[in-house]
Amino acid sequence: MSLIEQIKAYDKEIADRFLTHVDSPIFESLPGADKRLAPRLLAEWGDDRQRYAETRNIQALAGTCPVPWKSGEYATVHQRFACVKPLRNALHQFAWLSTQQEAWANHYYQRKRAEGKSHSMAVRALANVWVRIIFAMWHKREVYQRATFESAQRLHAQHAA
Repeated sequence: MSLIEQIKAYDKEIADRFLTHVDSPIFESLPGADKRLAPRLLAEWGDDRQRYAETRNIQALAGTCPVPWKSGEYATVHQRFACVKPLRNALHQFAWLSTQQEAWANHYYQRKRAEGKSHSMAVRALANVWVRIIFAMWHKREVYQRATFESAQRLHAQHAA
């Protein structure tokens, strides 16, 4: 069997296993998570709902949340280095692709860039938001629906004002 045939067989096996997984509709519904990224997100995230007690647990594990650092008068934040790098990479790729599918994600990214954040910092911040959304969907076993997110966003904005 040639290498190309082996890769095709491997890709088919991944697709078959993903489509039969109980959580596949959740990750398939993510905007921008195509047939290659959705299985990867599910594989990296996992399906053990007892594993993550709170959103911040997976944010730290994925390396999306910033780490504060202070020395004397100087204070800053930096990227979390102690994390699961493949999960961080999958979320980073997904967050960037979501800016092309979701207006709110693109607006969030553009706002972070306008604040002076680098591309990577802005995408990581967006990935941090996505982790909270995916975590809620995953625990409720619900697929992503733009209307649900937008109504929750409006409700949050009312409480923040």
